[in-house]
Amino acid sequence: MNIFKPREVYRRVNDISLDYLTNDVNIRGLIFDFDGTITFNRRIPAETIDFIREAKKQNLKVSVLSNNMFVSNKILKLLKIRTVKKFALKPLKKPFLEMARTMELDPKNIAVIGNNRISDILGANRAGMYSIYIQNMNNFMYKKQIKRKLKKFGIKKIK
Repeated sequence: MNIFKPREVYRRVNDISLDYLTNDVNIRGLIFDFDGTITFNRRIPAETIDFIREAKKQNLKVSVLSNNMFVSNKILKLLKIRTVKKFALKPLKKPFLEMARTMELDPKNIAVIGNNRISDILGANRAGMYSIYIQNMNNFMYKKQIKRKLKKFGIKKIK
């Protein structure tokens, strides 16, 4: 398995099927990245709020693992997320495993939802967690920009 390859890819958090995760994959907890996954431009989409609230209704444990040390406490309070690790040093697997212990869950029963293949997906895969990549439009447009620039140098294809 390619350690940078997520198990699933979506455009938005609310596109993820909680029923599939809980019933078919046996997920019992969710670890979210903060910047670019929960929030966009320091705002949280209403659909993301609804998704997290629905996850909690389905008795999923929800936490945040972020490399940012300035995670908004106001947003965490709004979402009623108490389990948070800031300045986590992702993609090291240690912070992911520490969060699993804090959540009192086996890593294989946790899905990590993030928008960065290196810090979120690599870290989740190394820790033995289920990885979900959110390829929002900002990531998509950035990748297109890079591809265009590489074509100018004669590089035709990247994966």
